[in-house]
Amino acid sequence: MSNRKSGLGAARLSGTFRAGFAVLSGVLTVALTAAGLGAASPVSAATTATTVAVQCGDVVTANLVLTADLVCSGAGLTIGADNVTVNLAGHTVSGAPAVSVPDRSGTTLVNGTLTGSQAVVSAGSRLISPIPLTISQVRLRAETRLTNTTAAIGQASGGCVVTGLRAQDSWVTIDRCEVRESLYLRQSTGTVRASTLVSGALRLEQSSRGRYENNVFDDFTVLLYDMSRENVFTGNVLKNADSAFYTAMPQSPNVTNTIQNNDIRNNDIGFEAKDVTGFTIKGNRFTGNRTVGILVDNDLRREVGEWISDNLFTGNGKQPSGVKDRDGNPVRGGVHVRTVSASRINLARNTGRLNDGYLIWAPAGQVVDGGGNRGPCGPVPNPDLTCS
Repeated sequence: MSNRKSGLGAARLSGTFRAGFAVLSGVLTVALTAAGLGAASPVSAATTATTVAVQCGDVVTANLVLTADLVCSGAGLTIGADNVTVNLAGHTVSGAPAVSVPDRSGTTLVNGTLTGSQAVVSAGSRLISPIPLTISQVRLRAETRLTNTTAAIGQASGGCVVTGLRAQDSWVTIDRCEVRESLYLRQSTGTVRASTLVSGALRLEQSSRGRYENNVFDDFTVLLYDMSRENVFTGNVLKNADSAFYTAMPQSPNVTNTIQNNDIRNNDIGFEAKDVTGFTIKGNRFTGNRTVGILVDNDLRREVGEWISDNLFTGNGKQPSGVKDRDGNPVRGGVHVRTVSASRINLARNTGRLNDGYLIWAPAGQVVDGGGNRGPCGPVPNPDLTCS
């Protein structure tokens, strides 16, 4: 809980963002000098491995295979043509950035390490036609920035590391990678699957229709902000965070983000919503969260309430951190609801066992009982909620 009191979102995301990409195949082998800053020169299909040494700041206009590391205090390599493949061949390029892709389509980066002050900077100029970028079996160990880019990162067995990524107006797919630090998507669509995300945060701002499935989020909070909608989280493990999910912005009426069939365990709070609308929480397992499985603390009005249904709550509330809702009620147990009567929360078929505190704590006038909730509920009496 160390970060929540000062604003969990800001605390998690105030650092540098980084990321990692990769892709396949290289045709032309080019000798690299591992030193200094040379004058920028084009590397074209007419060159050969024995006649051209690529230097820091060079513009690459044809496929190439690296034969040595390249360490630059300024720019590393700049892609100067469409459909260029850079095969790092296990080598490292370090620069500011290591690779720049200025409005070039079809770039592929594969099999090596990119680092420095930034790993990759990719910027397309036209929103209606984002530039495609593929990164496979690459360890991105510095910040990656994407603007108007359709990026496919990973998609090969092993070797993919993303050390933070920041995207604007982009479509980003991360597949079977290790993700460190933070992913920040603004006005973008993300897909993350079969990946491990460690010690950071996924922050979505005005980012919709993403899909996040079969990942492990380990101390990696999901932050849903600012009209991010129709995102789906399913089949994930979310563990060891202050809050596994934290959301604090209203969404569009009748449009929700879906949290379904996830294993949410050993956090302080499993799902935390502050003045927020637009979520469905269904079929999840909330286990061993120290304070509470779900906390809703809401002052917003909305005609259609949110749904919390078919979830299993086991062993939550055993070590509460002292969190209270805005009416001063202590938070502990399975589900804690504090909202306004105009935005009642729908509760149905939730089951609790071995929780400290109630399965559901919700005052009268704040919930709609969909039936089938099994476990102790309070405070009593509450004519709006019946638990068996």
